[in-house]
Amino acid sequence: LRVAHCSDIHLTGATADRAGDGFVRALAAIRAQRPDLMLLAGDLFDSNTVPDTTILWAMAELGALPFPVVMIPGNHDCLVADGIYRRHDFDAIGNVRLIADPDGGAIDLPALGARVWGRAMVSHTPGFQPLAGRGTRHGDHLWDLGLGHGFFVPRGEESTRSSPIRMEDIEAVGFDYLALGHHHAAMELVTPRACAAYSGSPTDTLGRGRTYALADLVSGQAPTLTIHRVD
Repeated sequence: LRVAHCSDIHLTGATADRAGDGFVRALAAIRAQRPDLMLLAGDLFDSNTVPDTTILWAMAELGALPFPVVMIPGNHDCLVADGIYRRHDFDAIGNVRLIADPDGGAIDLPALGARVWGRAMVSHTPGFQPLAGRGTRHGDHLWDLGLGHGFFVPRGEESTRSSPIRMEDIEAVGFDYLALGHHHAAMELVTPRACAAYSGSPTDTLGRGRTYALADLVSGQAPTLTIHRVD
């Protein structure tokens, strides 16, 4: 299973600005990799006040992709009552599924033998735990994938930051691949018990530049995770 992973695009009100251009370039680069699906780990939009014209344009861009997309809200486009994902039905896009359950929910992709779990962010606070509510793995699918958006906390450290994602939690949830968003610099978090990453942002030069991630999963083998730059 080849999984493309992108996050933190931060589209604003102008499709021709840096964010819009980076979004188009990232989708083209990802499409060239021929993934089986794409995970979008939050902050597609810079705020919940982005104009409808930009939202509809982004929906059309996602809908033109030849593979399924599973996405979650981030802290900039969180699931508030009058927010983007309340005003627009992303599930109406044929190949797109939005995980909008604040307690955590899953999307099944039977054609790929995959299930994608995520938790929709309503409020970006220290009390929000992006990986909380993760259920047990069921035996009716081959690949168990996850989405999360929040601040990374290294093993053994404490933090008062909002939406903490602790390394101990990443290892405990046991996903075949966990796609994370919020940090604009790409970061691989691979251990014998976990394969996870922050993909970085395709519209920000922080860290290794404008990036997305690609995970290749083969049954019975260690996953291959690579960070790709968007030229």
